[in-house]
Amino acid sequence: MSGYRISPHTAWIEASEHDGPDHVVWAAHLGSGAQFEFTDTGWLIWMLLSDGIGDARALATELARIHAELGAEASRSPFDESTVSAFLADLLADGLVVIDV
Repeated sequence: MSGYRISPHTAWIEASEHDGPDHVVWAAHLGSGAQFEFTDTGWLIWMLLSDGIGDARALATELARIHAELGAEASRSPFDESTVSAFLADLLADGLVVIDV
């Protein structure tokens, strides 16, 4: 598997661009109408996906780097590759992302 990308059947906005709170994404699956809100790390993963980073390992590495920049030890980041993979699998099951081959 090459990675993931946001599905063309997903509409989303970053809340802060529309006078909403910071670090929040609102997303909806256009087929089912299901709505989602991603905050904090979910928001960050979504924004990285929107920037074209769709590989679980690359996402986990970037999360660890950001975590370290914020003053915590990267090795203590709770966002390892398996956690990110599980989150991506949930997004795939909800139809919000597709496998990018």
